[in-house]
Amino acid sequence: MTKRLTRREFIKYDGSVVFASAISGRLNARTSDESGASDQGRTAATGNEPTSPPCTIRINMNEVVHKMAGGAGASWHAMGPTAYWYKDLLPGKMNRNSRGSGWGGNPPLEYAEAWNDLRHHARWLGLNFVRVEISMRMYEPEAGRFDWQNDEMRTLYRILDYCQESGVDVFFTQMWADVRWNAFEGAGRLQSAPKSVAAFSHGLATLMDLLVKRKGYTCIRWLCIVNEPGASWSWWQGEDGRPVSVMPALHAVRSELDKRGIGVALSGPDWDSLGHNSPDFDFNDRVVGALDAHNYAFFPDVGLQKLWADKAHALGIPFFQSEFGTWTGENPFENPCSTSPRSYPNQLTDAEKVIGGIRVGVDGFNRWSFVNRGDLDGQWQLVRTFETTHWDYFKRVVPEPVPYFCYGILTRFMPKYSSVFRTEADSTDFVVTAFRSPKGNLTVYVLNKSNANRPIVLSFEGLSTVLNLYKYQVSQGSVENSKFKMDPLAMYTASNASPQVADTLPFDSITTYSTYKLAHSDPGIIGD
Repeated sequence: MTKRLTRREFIKYDGSVVFASAISGRLNARTSDESGASDQGRTAATGNEPTSPPCTIRINMNEVVHKMAGGAGASWHAMGPTAYWYKDLLPGKMNRNSRGSGWGGNPPLEYAEAWNDLRHHARWLGLNFVRVEISMRMYEPEAGRFDWQNDEMRTLYRILDYCQESGVDVFFTQMWADVRWNAFEGAGRLQSAPKSVAAFSHGLATLMDLLVKRKGYTCIRWLCIVNEPGASWSWWQGEDGRPVSVMPALHAVRSELDKRGIGVALSGPDWDSLGHNSPDFDFNDRVVGALDAHNYAFFPDVGLQKLWADKAHALGIPFFQSEFGTWTGENPFENPCSTSPRSYPNQLTDAEKVIGGIRVGVDGFNRWSFVNRGDLDGQWQLVRTFETTHWDYFKRVVPEPVPYFCYGILTRFMPKYSSVFRTEADSTDFVVTAFRSPKGNLTVYVLNKSNANRPIVLSFEGLSTVLNLYKYQVSQGSVENSKFKMDPLAMYTASNASPQVADTLPFDSITTYSTYKLAHSDPGIIGD
């Protein structure tokens, strides 16, 4: 996650830029006092009772429109807590957050209880498509000198151990090189493309040989060689400080991997937004096995998600939303302690990106971020590992409740490689999708974007078995309640003879109906 806009600007999905003032009315409406909002599914206070006819949501179980190649997870970087001074940053960069917040979020290795907590929370969330992030400086600080046992590498092994043991697919990303020995003077070591592509590809392939072949981390399914290239501020700049093409390095890395018999697929371009457009990436070059891009827009229009998914699927490869999140109000790069990314309205926007994205063919989602210091470029964290006032690490890790539960109501019920059904809703106030796990479990997501409680009817077409659907729900009133637990609120039955389920959903709420019966104490579903 990086700085792309200034002066409180935000990108719309059509690529245009709008200012915060243009969305302040909608934001204020959503963040006004909602103390009467539902608590675990109860209807909201007087004034929000349902007045509209039911919205019918049709789920055609005879028509699978897409099979996902991934699932849902979050960024989990391995880069350690040391801050570095870069004397040669390009204009617009500041040392303190020049690496975004892609560093310093993990507890010290010796905090055993905190690491047990991290594993527990990753498992509770059911994160099954995790973007693990590193830098070249971690393993090859000097040309040809590899260091496999420093604290950052040991942190990496700890993360990968968890992923391997838990059946998590890893989208492995080298965020930047950050080595002086292979940097152009005009770009500086943090933001430079490799001066020697051959040395870069040899080093990265040597790392992958260690991880995949010698250590057996078969969980690494995808490899991205650089974070967010192709912009004036990014981490793949030539000696004139301007972006250069990643294509030669992609081919060199692919060649090195093939020489070593490493079948991990490459992904790109990893652009900073779905609306980004750079000539430095060739979409028709089959060197990549997946397309991916990031999404921090406040206006979740599925049009660009569909464009990317269609482009990838036409090539026979998946499309991943490899970073996503939302901020509004204060720009976290101007105010690093901004709480905006963790606000409830932004969680609804994130949910819309996931639910709408599944509908149009996105294969996997990676939220920024699982661990995060919270004082570098906004409070993006799903769990609390760092105490920002005294700059110290917590010895126990607890949820950041609003994003944790708002994302968890999606991730806990989304197995890898699910098949997506065609769905339709009568009203644009609802964003919906439905999918079936590889073993036949059904899950339906419904986001009520309206400002009123609304009745709905789930109508299943082509049911061949009896469905027992358990209901889970989050609203602002529920997730801000310290006693909230994500237990089933109700159970509904649908069958061929009675294929409809009626319910009423609170305003600004996310509801999941699933054949998975999960108590709050149960881990989330990674795969089945």
